[in-house]
Amino acid sequence: MRIEIVVFDGFDEIDVFGPFEALSSAGFQVALAAVERPGVVVSMRGVSLNVSAVLGEADGVVVPGGGWLNHAEEGSWAQAQRKVLPNRLVELAPNTRWLASVCTGTMLLATAGLLTGRHATTNHNAFDELAPHVAEVIDERVVDDGDRITAGGLTAGLDLGLWITERELGSERADQVSRSMEYERQGRVWHAPKRR
Repeated sequence: MRIEIVVFDGFDEIDVFGPFEALSSAGFQVALAAVERPGVVVSMRGVSLNVSAVLGEADGVVVPGGGWLNHAEEGSWAQAQRKVLPNRLVELAPNTRWLASVCTGTMLLATAGLLTGRHATTNHNAFDELAPHVAEVIDERVVDDGDRITAGGLTAGLDLGLWITERELGSERADQVSRSMEYERQGRVWHAPKRR
């Protein structure tokens, strides 16, 4: 299974590398993927990455946040204003097993219309902004609404990675990864009711 974690200028580092660590440790093929073209991407704190993959060849996609709450010139808020990434996520959604997000990456899914009628979570400070886009904002570390999985702020990305591992490979594998990372999951996963 190939999982792409999208990166863009201004992304929050822990939103990317928390799930990256958990998912790679579980044995998934995980790639950092640029929005439009390969090249250098600079995180919100100045970490430069030379990214060779481009979003679009994945079974699952993880969208990070960063720069939403302060409307930074680069980051998730800027990506929402430019509309390129939200439009790309809409194109990819029918061909992926799931789309996931960490922190204010959820706002990119929401502004793309991909969380309409869904349950979701994000950074606590963005709950009010998320509310008009979803059926209900859930105050949990991870919210699983079928083919949309959202995680709360920052370190919840670790829990997201472990939950995806459990969902795809079973609880025993997720527990092994958790132990190897010396990380104990911080909360339960909220599941949406089954759709009819």
